[in-house]
Amino acid sequence: MDDRLSGYPDPDFSLGTLARMGSSRLVTKAHSLLVTDARVWPAPDERLGDTVSILIVDGVIEQIGAGLQAPDDVPRLSAEGRVVTAGFWNCHVHFTGREWSSAATAPAESLQHALDDMLLSHGFTTVLDLSSNPRTTFALMRRIATGELRGPEILTAATGLTPWRGMPFYVKADVPWVLRWLMPAPATSIGARLTVAAQIRGGAKLTKLFTGSYVRPDQVKPMRLPVARAAVAAAHRRGSRVFAHPSNRPGTEVAVEAGVDALAHVPDETEGTETLLRQAAERGIRLVPTLHMFASTVTTDDGYLAPIRAALGGFIRAGGRVLFGTDVGYMADRETRGEYEAMRASGMSTADILRSLTTEPAEFLGRADTGSVAVGNRGDLTVLQTRDDPSPADLANIQATIRAGRAIFLRDSPSKHTADAP
Repeated sequence: MDDRLSGYPDPDFSLGTLARMGSSRLVTKAHSLLVTDARVWPAPDERLGDTVSILIVDGVIEQIGAGLQAPDDVPRLSAEGRVVTAGFWNCHVHFTGREWSSAATAPAESLQHALDDMLLSHGFTTVLDLSSNPRTTFALMRRIATGELRGPEILTAATGLTPWRGMPFYVKADVPWVLRWLMPAPATSIGARLTVAAQIRGGAKLTKLFTGSYVRPDQVKPMRLPVARAAVAAAHRRGSRVFAHPSNRPGTEVAVEAGVDALAHVPDETEGTETLLRQAAERGIRLVPTLHMFASTVTTDDGYLAPIRAALGGFIRAGGRVLFGTDVGYMADRETRGEYEAMRASGMSTADILRSLTTEPAEFLGRADTGSVAVGNRGDLTVLQTRDDPSPADLANIQATIRAGRAIFLRDSPSKHTADAP
């Protein structure tokens, strides 16, 4: 079992299969949309602008300015003077709840409600799935690609690699024993390389390592460094970014020494991690804080939470770069306000938080055509409810979510507008 090639998607659910379906069965036509009366915040380091229009043609921003015209058949969406930013990214989600368990066959209406509630109503146009059942994730991706569901772009790590005999206790509690072999736990470097290669061949765009795995609530088991290094090397050879779940000092040390690209959490056992987090910042390793997850799933005791916030602050002061992520899917709480407020309490400004939502993940994943509102970029936009300079809390109040020129979420409004129908 140690080197078994497990945890990669069934071919029926792979992206390769989607490609083979052909354009006649895929929604490949990008959409056009004229967004009017928008106060554009183009990028975190730019100022909030006056009211303009944004013309998206075939999924790409073609013009930004006042008084833009578009053909009569192009849908209109009035932002009514609200703030418009680039589409938000959530760099840590899971599709592990009961509502996703029959993603291939469940009624579209129930899945759409779940997508709206968990992701689209919070402004996310792109999400990173950091370990879920691949059958579930690829089924969702297929149904979004065919237009059956409105959803964000999903990049998945398929199933995370754990230490040998080191499955997280909370995963074990949710996975029937007959399916636990699907969770890859390579004991050797060869096994790690083969597992990563198999997952990427199956369509995974990311790799997830549990370099520190909570095998019990009070015990973390680290991944062996040679295994982690082999997994990282195999992923990097194939152009895949690697996320690590660190948990504590040994898990963080393995992640940093193995050369991962991002930490999926601030280590919640912070003792001895200050120097390691500084090294991570210096080496360009990103960090996904998931601060509210700790409060939501562990305890609200500030004696536990304050050191975690302090660890994030130290990472940032060392020049560390942050990717926004909530761990929603594992965390039942789907609201984002708690994460924004915790990031603010760690010393991050609204612009810093917007950077973690937009330009940072776009740069991290090499997506030069996303992350800012600019001519030539993809028409991925998030419309806030506020009309003024946003506070961190304002980032949680979303009016509309637009992906490639298609309004995939629109909150009820007293005003009537015409948006691209689902």
